[in-house]
Amino acid sequence: MKSQRSPSLRPLAVAVVLSLLGGCSSLDVPRADNYPASDQKKARAVHHWDVLADDVASRIVGKISAWPAGEYPLYLEPVSGDTSFNNGFRKLLIARLLDRGVTLSRQPTAVTLTFETQLVQHQARVSNTGPMPWTRLALGVGVARDWYLFRQGVRSMLAGVTALGAVSDLTQYAIDGPAAGGPTRTEVLITTSLESGDRYLASTADVYYIEQDDSVLYKMQAPPAALPVPPPAPVKAWRVVAP
Repeated sequence: MKSQRSPSLRPLAVAVVLSLLGGCSSLDVPRADNYPASDQKKARAVHHWDVLADDVASRIVGKISAWPAGEYPLYLEPVSGDTSFNNGFRKLLIARLLDRGVTLSRQPTAVTLTFETQLVQHQARVSNTGPMPWTRLALGVGVARDWYLFRQGVRSMLAGVTALGAVSDLTQYAIDGPAAGGPTRTEVLITTSLESGDRYLASTADVYYIEQDDSVLYKMQAPPAALPVPPPAPVKAWRVVAP
């Protein structure tokens, strides 16, 4: 089918191309580039804390596998921050270490296991929209225009719109990943260290996305408000009058 091109649009198209080329040639600073694509888990349930505790326990067991069994019991130091995550993760880590036969002590020993949690809240706004949104918009306009000009039928239009939707969905999936909600601007860094005296014997580090509303689980609990002091009871003075 012969296309219907308007000669009057050619100068405009040439001007747009020249403007783009001119803009590209005027860059005098390094271009912002992305890191290679990578994956990062999102913690959304206590089960995910358990998965992390199990993974950390597995790595610790691997690092002390050469030690004589039971000769160097580990002391899991209490965490300083009283948060829901710290309290829950400590219990889960103890359970997973015991599951693997690690000897734990309730009293300080020569080998101490510690963990720390750092909540990271990014303030900069970052858009997670798909790349080349104008190109995708132009594709959608092109599909609608072709359907209007050439009247290829409802089926062709639906096929075009469906293909455009699939491209958009796949693009968004590639950016956000399979986790609901995609990347967030709130992350948690959990580090564990195996120490003896003033030496680090081993360490692990894990980073998770969390939802902003779940950040309270990683923050210190506010101390309960002090109860108001009741006013002193009125004191009555009695005068003893002589009869």
